[in-house]
Amino acid sequence: MNPVLFLDFDGVLHTEPSLPTEALSQLPLVEAVLREFAAVEIVISSSWRLDWTEESEAVSFLRLHFSADIAPRVVGITPDCSYLGRPELDEGIPLRQYECMEWMKANRPAGTAWLALDDRDDWFLPGCLNLMALDGYAGFMPSDAAEFRRHLANLTRGDR
Repeated sequence: MNPVLFLDFDGVLHTEPSLPTEALSQLPLVEAVLREFAAVEIVISSSWRLDWTEESEAVSFLRLHFSADIAPRVVGITPDCSYLGRPELDEGIPLRQYECMEWMKANRPAGTAWLALDDRDDWFLPGCLNLMALDGYAGFMPSDAAEFRRHLANLTRGDR
């Protein structure tokens, strides 16, 4: 099964905070690395996914932000589990990680490799091996590309 990248937008694809004209300004940097790993599928974990009630509609609209060769690799959005209250109280898992894990349980066989690219490390367990945390005030920078490449190489080899 193809590895999965859970992709956040705010603080990853642009700085947070940012001006509307800066929205997704760093997406081309992320896409450049993703082109080297054609097997990696993308699931949107960003709060942007919450603007739609239907997953298919959200995926269709969110794909429009991506380059034509990357857009078909956007295969879903994480579920909104915030209505459950704070999952970490029940299962010890912070919300964003919980939502990623719930998407994996519903859509992929156990053991499928995944990575979250996010600026909120506190939304994941400390030391989470499935997280590449970024500085939200900077977003994805050219200096992050080598580490991102290493993470994706590990995913595609099945090292997670």
